[in-house]
Amino acid sequence: MKTLQKKEVPEKSFEEVQDNKESRLKILAICGSPRKGNTYKVLKSIKSTYPNIDFKILRLSKMDLRPCKGCYMCVLNGEEHCPLKDDRDLIIEKIYAADGVIFASPVYLNHVSSLIKKMFERLGYMSHRPRFYDKFAMVLSVCKGFGTKPANEYIDNIVNSWGFNVVSSLGLQFSTESEKEEIYNFKQMFDAFNIFMDRIIKGERTPPTMANLVMFNLFKYVSETYKDKFKADYAYYKDKTDYPYDGQINVFKKMLAKRYVQKFAHDVAVHR
Repeated sequence: MKTLQKKEVPEKSFEEVQDNKESRLKILAICGSPRKGNTYKVLKSIKSTYPNIDFKILRLSKMDLRPCKGCYMCVLNGEEHCPLKDDRDLIIEKIYAADGVIFASPVYLNHVSSLIKKMFERLGYMSHRPRFYDKFAMVLSVCKGFGTKPANEYIDNIVNSWGFNVVSSLGLQFSTESEKEEIYNFKQMFDAFNIFMDRIIKGERTPPTMANLVMFNLFKYVSETYKDKFKADYAYYKDKTDYPYDGQINVFKKMLAKRYVQKFAHDVAVHR
């Protein structure tokens, strides 16, 4: 894939319809490709097309990110107790500094790359203790043949569990490398990116799903029931009464989520 030129952007480009508001925004694109292939080139095309945006590409292949040992220390006692000393916290700092994050991965064997998987494992404790309720995410996967759907579903599920508002998801296929395919992919890419940017500017968070509410109440229950074991989770949940969301949450969804946790608690008690 060549880096397409700005003149090829569809007529109603983001810059025209947003009145240059994007100049204040910071976007972090986390690239899970081990090389400068199509995934990287897609991100470079976005960056070159919108020079007013503070758009940074973080290549995981250039980061010191070590494999998770599965010791569970980050979950039980807190992420500061992880025995691995690498660039994990640097990645987190960059995410915090951004208004929006693009999680981009090539598709290998019908799934995400090992680099993306490694990062998710290193930040796995955030599924217990979400930190990014005010952040927006775009999911992007790139393939030669197929596999973008399961890859995107996986990324969406993980970053949503961290609190991210996933507002745009896109799978791109580069199989023929023809000009027609490239133009089609380019339009799809920027349509998805414009949706992503529009939601960031408006600040419209996504209402929590049933799964979000269930997991919040479940982790809160577990942390309070086993607070001596799940010390970090207990410290996180003890002052929280409801899922952190400024808008109105459907009362029936809240009721069903709490009922699910009550059933879970009952089943655990029965089988002790």
